[in-house]
Amino acid sequence: MRGSGLAILVNANAKRGGRRIAVQTQRLLPDARVKLTRTLDEVVVWLKEILPTKPDVIVAAGGDGTAIALVNALARVIDAEAGGAPRDHVLPPIGVLKLGTGNAWANVLGAPKLAESLVILRDLHEREGPLPLRRFGLVEVGGDGGPGILSHFAGAGWDAEILSDYKEQLAQSKGPPRFFAKSVYGYVTAMLTRTAPKSIVLGRPHLLIENLGDEVFTVDSRGALKRVDGAKHGTVLWDGLMSVAGAATCPEFGYRFRAYPFAERMLGMLNVRVFDRSTIGGIASIPRLWTGRHPLRGMHDWFTTAARFTFSRPMAIEIGGDAHPARRSVEMRVSKWEARVLDWRAMR
Repeated sequence: MRGSGLAILVNANAKRGGRRIAVQTQRLLPDARVKLTRTLDEVVVWLKEILPTKPDVIVAAGGDGTAIALVNALARVIDAEAGGAPRDHVLPPIGVLKLGTGNAWANVLGAPKLAESLVILRDLHEREGPLPLRRFGLVEVGGDGGPGILSHFAGAGWDAEILSDYKEQLAQSKGPPRFFAKSVYGYVTAMLTRTAPKSIVLGRPHLLIENLGDEVFTVDSRGALKRVDGAKHGTVLWDGLMSVAGAATCPEFGYRFRAYPFAERMLGMLNVRVFDRSTIGGIASIPRLWTGRHPLRGMHDWFTTAARFTFSRPMAIEIGGDAHPARRSVEMRVSKWEARVLDWRAMR
């Protein structure tokens, strides 16, 4: 039974061609339930059909955006079907294929190339014992009075601006240069030629971060966790200029950029981070930023269950690799949901 117990969600808008991936996957895994979707509503309808069958693992084929769409759709469907009944808020096991642009979750979990991943999934039913799964908390990004968006990282500043500039650069690229523009080099080029000049002209915004949780931890110069004495609900964690600020439960931002190297240190808490150096200082720090070097001048870390970010001017918000409209204030908190994600390294 090749693919028995598997449900595979294929993003029709994925970078590497959704329909072709769906055909290739179904051919190798004929007993898997493969679904090609374009919208979140289509994902929700599909999940309502398959969840009663209790699949062993639901796989997202399309990168971080597809994985985050799956997570949000699962939470919506399970909440609706539970009707307020108590439960443990642990999502069904999911897997992430390395088919997106940044591939943060896929890289952290050691996902191999597509062909090898499909072979591993094909032989899944022959494994003995439980599936190797990594536990991740989720960031819930406040939604102006409505339900928040679940993600593994979110932020404002350079990350959101670089993402917007990268996508604009990609849209304008034609022919062979488009291959370059889709790579990590295209990402860096967008940062250096578009985002950095704009940030120099506009200057850094002012940021106020208020703790909305209870106790707060930080990281000392040796990387050890340390409780922040006296911190409580309402304590100001940061009041100053910023270049990048956000929160995460996943150490990577994509492209193997370890933007939040401590994010998995405290399950049940967010790693809130601020980088406050100037544009020139940030460019000089790129190699150390990319590898998650610590300590790093201008970098500040906290762990809390919730925080409010208030900016001096409207800032675009980046959530799990997708850009969202600018706002002056945003709340980020640990979601009640916990994700269990297939650990490809352990599978291999």
